[in-house]
This record gives sequence, C-alpha cells and structure tokens, in this order.
Amino acid sequence: MSIQKAVTVKSSPARQRKAKQLEEYVNALQQYRYFLIASITGLPASVLKQSKSLLRQDGSLLKVVKNTVFLIALEKAGKNPKEAEQYLKGQNAVIFTNKNPFSIIFFLDKQKIMREARAGDVATNEIVLPAGNTGIPPGPMISNFNKLGIPTRVQEGSIWIAKDTVVARPGDVISPELAELLTKLGLKPIESKLQIKAIYLDGRIISPKDVELDVKLWRDRLSSAHTQAYNLAFNAALPLPQVLPAIIGKAHMEALALAALAGFPAKEAVPMILAKAEAQAKALYEKLKAIKPEL
Repeated sequence: MSIQKAVTVKSSPARQRKAKQLEEYVNALQQYRYFLIASITGLPASVLKQSKSLLRQDGSLLKVVKNTVFLIALEKAGKNPKEAEQYLKGQNAVIFTNKNPFSIIFFLDKQKIMREARAGDVATNEIVLPAGNTGIPPGPMISNFNKLGIPTRVQEGSIWIAKDTVVARPGDVISPELAELLTKLGLKPIESKLQIKAIYLDGRIISPKDVELDVKLWRDRLSSAHTQAYNLAFNAALPLPQVLPAIIGKAHMEALALAALAGFPAKEAVPMILAKAEAQAKALYEKLKAIKPEL
C-alpha cells in the first residue's frame, strides 16, 4: 500500500498533501541514484522555473521540498537523514539525477540565467547602459539619470543616453534608483542560479567544498602534461602520429645543414652552400681589406 493510500479519508487536507509529497520524495529517491540539495532562498520563481526546465532536458528532476517531509523521506529510503539535516535549513530544492553530480554542478555553472535587478542586489557582471534612445519620456526619470551620472539629452520626445556608460561593476550593490532604471529599460543584468549546498554520493552526504574541483587548475595541469609528453616524444624521436611531422621536419633541416657544412651539392642544399660560400668570401675580403687597404 502506498504512503498516500495509507492516509485515511478523515485526514485533513494538509496531512493528505504531506503524505502525497512524502510519497513523491521517496519514489524519486528510489528512482534516481544521486541527489543534490540546493538553496532557493531569494531565488525568483522565473529562475527556478527555467532551472527546472533545463535540468529536465538534461534528464534530471528538480523539486522544491518541504524540509521536514524530505527528512522523513530520506529515513524511509535509508539515505542518512542525520547528515542531511544541517543542509535543510531555509528554502530548498532537491535535484534528483542518475548523472555524475559534478557534471550537474558544471552544467548549472554554464547556464547563465539572467533576471531583473532589485534594490540591494550585488552586481554579478559589469552593467553598461548603451548609448541611444531609451524610449523613456522626459519627466521625473531624468533625475534618476542625473543622480546616477548618466549623460543624457532629450530628443524626439524621449530621453537619449549620450554615450555608453558603466553604471555598476561586479560586487557593487544595486541602488533603488538604478534598479528602477534598469527595469524601465527592460534589462536583466543579474546572473542567478541554484546554489548547491550538499551532494548525496556513494551513500554519504557531503558539501561541494569538500570535493571542489578547480577546473582551471586541472586544465593547466593537463596542458602542461601534454606539452611535456610532446617534447619527450619529439626529443626521443618516437614515431607517434602527433609528433611525426615535427620529427621529419627537424630531420630534414638537420640533413640540409649537414649537406651545407660538408659542401655536398644536393639540390636543396646548393642555395645554402652558395650563401655560405658568399658569406665566407665577404668575410675574407673584409680581413684582406683591413690588412691592405689598397686592395
């Protein structure tokens, strides 16, 4: 008998709703191998909806969870509720997936979901207002432009921005005036995404910080290892497809240099031999000229 059916008809609607949620969570925990707990505190509904859609396309499931109900589901599914409890504070969503959890984190990091700015937000990127017609009629909004130091002019019945203007840099706090102006201009400058708090991996619940990978560091290490391996293969003249063209090119140049040094009149070496002979003749001439200027 399912959890939901076990709830009697006399149960309150709230209790029936919790029973349904519990069943959904338990089913998801049994269906998917991994799960990630993400904070959604302060995350706009539009960003949450878009994240859910992106994850669904990637074969994963995102559910906004009730913390207490999800803890019960973890216990029923045997997934270490005590370890998860510290991460289930505030508003949370859970991503259920059969993919490597780190590929989900990388996937989310690549998704740039932009939203409107709100007063108190911290700018995630440089915000530039482009020069041109704003479409805003002259009036009270002019004072906002002036307060923010944006050069303007009134033309054709609307406010024009005179030149591209940086109004915020990464880390700057968005003021109420700037938030209002950005909204009026229809700009969505704030990058927003799910914040992963915990990962269920190999029977344990861990923080991403405990296993955080520096992608740039590993990319640099791989690049350095590739360069060292290439140099080793090149210097050892190993006949590998990746280095053969360079090895053959080097051998060709060394053969030409040897032929020129030995004065061997191979077709490709003749120009080098003649150039060398000419250089030697000129050098000899300069020496003789220094000894006997009359020459």
